[in-house]
Amino acid sequence: MDHAASELREVSSNRFGDHTTIHQGNISAVHYHLPRQPSPAVVRAIPYPRNEDIVDRPDVIDSLNKLLPSVDTEYSAAALYGLGGSGKTQIALDYAYRRCRDASCSVFWVHADSEATFIHDYQDIARCSGISVNLEQKDLLRAVRSCIEAQEKCVLILDNADDLLLFGVAQGGQNNQPNSLFSHIPRAASGTVLWTSRDERIVGTLVGSRRGIRVGPMTPTESTKLLETARNMEIHDDFSEAVELIEELQQLPLAISQVGAYMRRTSTPIKEYLAMLRKCKQRWKILKETETDRHRRPLVPNSVLETWTISMKRIQQENPMAYRMLNVIAYLDHRNIPFELLAVAVLQDKGDQGEESINLDIMRATTRLKEFSFLGIVDTSNNKRIFEMHKLVQEATRYTLSMDVMNETNIEENDQDGYDEMRGKIDYCRIAIQIMLRVFPISKREMWQQCEEYLAHAIGVGEWAEISGKQIQVAELFSRVSKFLYDRGRWREKEPVDKKALTLRREMLGEKHPDTIRSMASLAMTYHEQGHYSKAESMKVDVLELRREVLGEKHPDTIRSMADLATTYHAQGRYDEDEDISVKVLDLRRQVLGEKHPDTLQAMHDLAVTWNSRGRRDDALSLMDQCLQWQQSILGSDHPFTIRSAKALAEWQERRF
Repeated sequence: MDHAASELREVSSNRFGDHTTIHQGNISAVHYHLPRQPSPAVVRAIPYPRNEDIVDRPDVIDSLNKLLPSVDTEYSAAALYGLGGSGKTQIALDYAYRRCRDASCSVFWVHADSEATFIHDYQDIARCSGISVNLEQKDLLRAVRSCIEAQEKCVLILDNADDLLLFGVAQGGQNNQPNSLFSHIPRAASGTVLWTSRDERIVGTLVGSRRGIRVGPMTPTESTKLLETARNMEIHDDFSEAVELIEELQQLPLAISQVGAYMRRTSTPIKEYLAMLRKCKQRWKILKETETDRHRRPLVPNSVLETWTISMKRIQQENPMAYRMLNVIAYLDHRNIPFELLAVAVLQDKGDQGEESINLDIMRATTRLKEFSFLGIVDTSNNKRIFEMHKLVQEATRYTLSMDVMNETNIEENDQDGYDEMRGKIDYCRIAIQIMLRVFPISKREMWQQCEEYLAHAIGVGEWAEISGKQIQVAELFSRVSKFLYDRGRWREKEPVDKKALTLRREMLGEKHPDTIRSMASLAMTYHEQGHYSKAESMKVDVLELRREVLGEKHPDTIRSMADLATTYHAQGRYDEDEDISVKVLDLRRQVLGEKHPDTLQAMHDLAVTWNSRGRRDDALSLMDQCLQWQQSILGSDHPFTIRSAKALAEWQERRF
């Protein structure tokens, strides 16, 4: 049969297996067609059910959707990073199920916290995808990677990738580790990879430097919604208590959800739970509570106090200096931590190491804690670096130290009463106290700024005085704090500081020790300045009696106590008693110190004021005039005491005429 020269003839039976079909005709029209590899069936391998109770976090979700849009046809990767318990896994889980709305999109979930969990989950993906799990390990990992890459649309979630060394990221942040698990992460022309990690170094290493999203605390509105959801009850009359509770938990999602679940299960009102949380002996007990969560892995630490244990152990192995820094600052205030204080926390064990090397080590340690979100930087203005530490991280750090010591000494936790379980804190607690004694200066005008910077930290370490066995040192530190607050006229803040110092000194030194009496006098003055004259009088009488007994009638401190008591009598309008004591004070100071000693001049001023209040105007004017002349001669006309006397004398003279 004849055919036109240009006619295309197909010989459909001419095939070579499934590989080639020959179309026969002109030599120029012979075509070879390689068959397209069929796409695997859609696979969903997600170990958790959808979280119907998830609270929307628009800022994080919007950022995630921008980095990993569902319509993206190219390969894209991103990472959620932040403090353990901040909600990274739940955000990733929500993203996974939102991508499942696309019927053609496969979704895979891999626990990336260890090589064992990574391989285990790759085996699960192999089973779901029809790949033999009997392959050699490397072959299985390669096969799973190829299978995922062959998907037309897919999402791979790599959850809890906290040990970045598994994926080839060395401690310095370099991607130079051969044979790491990273070689088995899919990297096709399309597809989405989402990592979650506590380690900020994941940004710039496993994902691009602009492909990370920090997951921080919830907003107050989000926190309130989560608490309502977790306790299955709306917040109405107890709103103020709920706000206090959320602030106490520092808006950490894990803590809020655990607390809410506990309150739901035990029918505990918010006010009652808040009271329990603020009682030291119950605080650890309730923060250790673990509530069942079907959206989290079983057998993984889930309590507020234990969720960061693994990260702390990793820091201990990687960077001992960072670990020491973490444990020392756990006993300071969690806010406004100057960089200089972090440096002092680790300097005393560096020996003769060069300053440049030490500074580099300190920077690395600080950076490592920041990368794990154990430290956050809050201010870099005026060339000052100020950090903060999550309050619950501090609590967990102290708890972990205590548990370590108990395990080492075979102490059963249930045998401990109250805060006996905190014995593991002793060493680092002592270091913190020693550091504050070193850096908190004697109050002088030129040192007030430094005093202010360290004030909250100095007060904070006082909480651990008894546990550390450093009661005397803390009392000395609190005396410095008290003097600073006295100089600044901050009486309300000064009162609890004075009370603590007095309690410690009574316990350790006894009632009659001069330092104990000094603390009593300081507290009495604080009462007086706040107008609590009855309390001030009672304590000043005790101080005077003790000083007479211990120091004698003519000791300057005894005479000062007499003058202080007279001042309180005067403030109450009890001028007769005031005058009796003031006359004795002036007489004793003239005998002991001399006529023109500044303290004697002060006694003259005080007695003149008392006489004026009693109506003895002429005596008051005469005594104040003599006092002023000597003050001008000895102290100078510009001295505050001289100016005060001159003002009083001028006012009295004006009234007289």
